[in-house]
Amino acid sequence: MNRRQASLFLPDQFQIEPLRLRYNPVQARLIPAHVTLCREDEVADWDALRARLESLCPFEIVLRFGEPVRENNFAFLPVVEGSDQFHEFRCAILGNDARRHVPHVTIIHPRNGTCTDQIFADMTANVSSFQYALREVMLIEQEGDGVWRTVTRVGNSRES
Repeated sequence: MNRRQASLFLPDQFQIEPLRLRYNPVQARLIPAHVTLCREDEVADWDALRARLESLCPFEIVLRFGEPVRENNFAFLPVVEGSDQFHEFRCAILGNDARRHVPHVTIIHPRNGTCTDQIFADMTANVSSFQYALREVMLIEQEGDGVWRTVTRVGNSRES
């Protein structure tokens, strides 16, 4: 079974990747730190989605991430500023009836990681709030439980 999604990767995010590699290496090897823009259940035509994304270029989504949050074995960085801009971008590519999606970056995924009190305390001590400008969407695909691979990149990750 193949899964597809559109994601906003956070390349060179020095605060997040070391924690992901340390506390959830399985997930870190499957996919880099990212914010999921949309999943396969929201997209009927991936070529049309890519065309809509290309029509919006250049784009920039600025998100401010807060301190880590823990829900049992799920640990993530919530977006504390920029959720409205994120939702507007989703509406631009998915249509005005796009459901609200809470943007975040996963540090520990409960599917293959465990978050203890000590791990969460370490995370909280090592991650501070930061802002990130996202200018590129990756259309990615996963076959079975394998590594996510990039199908298409849309946008420009470099500053203009």
